[in-house]
Amino acid sequence: MTTTDNTIRALTTVITQWPTLRDLLDTRSPTTWPPADPAAYTAALDELDADEVAHAQQLITIRHESGQLYYACVHCDRVGEGHAHPIREDRDTEQIGERPVPLRLHILDTTRAVETALLQLADDIASEIQRAAITSSRPSSLDPIQFDIERLAARDALDPARWRYNRSPRTATTAAQWLRSRAHGEAGPCTPLTDDHRQLLNHVATEAARRVEQLLGAERRHDVMPRPCPWCTGPLTLHHGGDEPEFVTCDNGHHCTAPVRVVDGRRIWSTPAELVQLYAALEASERRARRAAAKKRQRDAVRT
Repeated sequence: MTTTDNTIRALTTVITQWPTLRDLLDTRSPTTWPPADPAAYTAALDELDADEVAHAQQLITIRHESGQLYYACVHCDRVGEGHAHPIREDRDTEQIGERPVPLRLHILDTTRAVETALLQLADDIASEIQRAAITSSRPSSLDPIQFDIERLAARDALDPARWRYNRSPRTATTAAQWLRSRAHGEAGPCTPLTDDHRQLLNHVATEAARRVEQLLGAERRHDVMPRPCPWCTGPLTLHHGGDEPEFVTCDNGHHCTAPVRVVDGRRIWSTPAELVQLYAALEASERRARRAAAKKRQRDAVRT
């Protein structure tokens, strides 16, 4: 993949994923389901439920650098995650005053950082490659030549390929679309990008796409599962995220006796039936391990 191809791919990611990112500002984080480890997931939920009632609520008001005010519990430090905090005894819902905002601040910080970087880059590149707008000093002249100039000036002012520094909409998507058009080499009131421009654009676009994908959980990840393979006790790896379906691999490959195929030297569970089979085998293996541990404790107790 060339630098230009990578830049276009990254900017397209920002453009297509930006609405989803904005929607997440007042919603909970997406959760991959089913969980890779249901037992650990259930235990985490139990722990979370216990935390909810393990301490008395103590709210403080915090002012974010953006100027927004929100509540935070001193003990659990949960902010904007959808947890329903009781209203303070001294504040009724009908009273005028500070209210918890539904914004999720880490998402807000990321959207602002990405948007600021893309807008600044568009401003900088446009200042170097975009020609000045055509202007007319006599807008009501009857001179045919001057009339043509006025018409060109009016058309140039409305050219959608012209980057506008101080006119709305100035958003991450408008900046990404304009930058993508420049990377494509589309027609417009601009000279072609230089190699330095392309390198800088690729760097900023790639980082912007990485941040967006990371926040949305869209990056392809390869996580070692907490439980080993039920057939050979080798390490299992969960491959998930991105646009591809989830699958699990065992690194022992041909040395593993699991009844699934070997791909690139690893056993792989990829179909729904295979993943259900793996889940059942993991549960059965954990039950056997618990029974063995219980019997060992009994034998140890008898010896004692």
